[in-house]
Amino acid sequence: FSMVTAYFWVHKPFSLNLLRGLWDTLASVAVWLGITFLGAALGRRLAGAWLHAEDALTRVVLSTGIGLGLISLMILILGLAGALQPAFAWVLVLALGVILGRSLPDLLADLRAVRFPQPQRGFQRWLFIYGATTLCLTFFCALTPPTGWDSLVYHLTGPRMFVEAGRIVHPIDLPYLGFPQLSEMQFTFGMLLWGERTAPLLHFGWGVMALVLTFSLGRHTFGEDAAWVAAALLLSVPTLLSLMARAYVDATLLFYATSALYSFIRWREAYRRGHAETGWLLLLGLSCGFAGGVKYTAIGIPIALGVSLVWVSRHTEVAGVARRLALVAGPAILVVLPWTMENWLTTGNPVYPFFFHRGVYWDEWRAWWYDRPGTGLARTAPWRIVIAPLEATVIGTEGTSLYEAIIGPLLLPALALLVAGWSALTRAERALANHILLFIGVSYIIWLNGLARTALLLRTRFLFMVFGGVAVLGGTAIERLQVLRSPRLDIDWLVRAVISLTLALLLFSTTAYFFRLNPLPVSLGLEQRDAYLSRRLGWYYTAIRYVNKTLPSDSVVLFLWEPRSYHCEVDCRPDALLDRWLHTTHVLGHDAQAIVDHWREQGITHVLLYQTGYNMIREAGFDPVTLDDAAALRELQDHHLRTAKEWDDVYVLYELTP
Repeated sequence: FSMVTAYFWVHKPFSLNLLRGLWDTLASVAVWLGITFLGAALGRRLAGAWLHAEDALTRVVLSTGIGLGLISLMILILGLAGALQPAFAWVLVLALGVILGRSLPDLLADLRAVRFPQPQRGFQRWLFIYGATTLCLTFFCALTPPTGWDSLVYHLTGPRMFVEAGRIVHPIDLPYLGFPQLSEMQFTFGMLLWGERTAPLLHFGWGVMALVLTFSLGRHTFGEDAAWVAAALLLSVPTLLSLMARAYVDATLLFYATSALYSFIRWREAYRRGHAETGWLLLLGLSCGFAGGVKYTAIGIPIALGVSLVWVSRHTEVAGVARRLALVAGPAILVVLPWTMENWLTTGNPVYPFFFHRGVYWDEWRAWWYDRPGTGLARTAPWRIVIAPLEATVIGTEGTSLYEAIIGPLLLPALALLVAGWSALTRAERALANHILLFIGVSYIIWLNGLARTALLLRTRFLFMVFGGVAVLGGTAIERLQVLRSPRLDIDWLVRAVISLTLALLLFSTTAYFFRLNPLPVSLGLEQRDAYLSRRLGWYYTAIRYVNKTLPSDSVVLFLWEPRSYHCEVDCRPDALLDRWLHTTHVLGHDAQAIVDHWREQGITHVLLYQTGYNMIREAGFDPVTLDDAAALRELQDHHLRTAKEWDDVYVLYELTP
């Protein structure tokens, strides 16, 4: 014993930093699972009676979605009451634990009854291996400190400001804080209970639940074989996987959209059989409302499903149709209104920053800048509107202006194969497929309208919410290709071979990204947070660390062409829309002295210029940076700003001269 003690006293198996890092990871996972468990219990308490006929896994997932949405509303109420403190967050946890105590046995019984789908054949086994491996790699990536672009711009910046202020605020010019905040409220809850690393895990959980619900939807509508392929198609979208590992909102919206579609289909079955339908209509309304609480772009979901509901009820009296629409609209409006109220209280515009050219930090020029009408494909290349899905599939690239996402090569052709397999569907299946196509089509038309109107909406991520329905129809089409089989050519075998090879290549790509990211050292405490962020964020994090460590605590740093401010520990004013300089010259003209005087009046002490970003903006030529704008900036640099620090011509920190 003495010898072993002496040996490990000298050769310590772990360090304090390692234990601290590992503890942070384990605690983040525990808080994530705890929040999810509370959401599941709350949803089970509210909607257990509606979901009694579902299998245990689907019942748990749908309940969790309802419960987490309600928890977001609770955090919003705490924020509006000025009670966003760790103590109040833990009180809420204890209160929910006490209130939901009687529901816990039912939830535990559901969890014990969960039976995960088992692959039955070789192709399904390969799909299972692909999906399980991909999810494991994504989970380990979600354990790392946040580095995602939008996370650092607003998804986490807002919650950090809420926690620091102890209430819901809109303290700086960050228009994205006017978006619905359902996901951000969950991130805020996680931050209050533990820290920032719970946020990516929460989003990862939403992605897993969306996957489960997509499988359940496919199995319930077109059979288990179609469900396996649908799940694999959903996981073949590389950008969806990368977003699941970040503190984003797209997986949350995907879940609620799929939940709304699933609820509609189950309501339709109950209606046609003459069974009670109220529960499914209420769940449909809640799903639509929660989707609206995630993103404004969810507007297509209630429109499409509302049309489908009216069509199914076309033989019913008008009063009956109105009652059903009211049962959907009531819960939806009830859970959407709090976000419009929050906007109205903090900005003066209930749908900030849209429609009304008023509100804090907003005016008509900025509304034009944010919309940029007339720059879309309808003006620049109308023929591209027709081939937009092909472009998004082939050239779409994450982090660029080329649709800003990689959706993989399988989703679009799988959906297109539905034409070939349509004759293999029964009449009932065709009716279901038509409703799903309408569900997809309305959002697609809204997306195309955006592409046609402005170049700023050339983003495939706005369609991610309907990818559950796309995957289900694509999986069904692939499974029904036996209709094309002939003695000379086994079409369905050939298609499965192509899918298997494609998934193998995608898995290799995902694994390669995993090793480039190298998330395990920081997750296990072997790499410190600052070292990891420096490795991933480069000069940006180096500049921010310098600002945090060197500048006085009362400094106010104005950013130019840099929208990310999450890691700032002093007062940083991000250039969220990359319009700060042009808006300044629009309002004050090109007088450098007037501009610097205006900044001093605002308390600005320093300016952080993202030189590389500014150069890229000028070279691209999309933003209207005129010669006068550039000359005014040079005059400001030459006569009113003193260089405090420069980082390899990438970032420059200036101090306002006396």
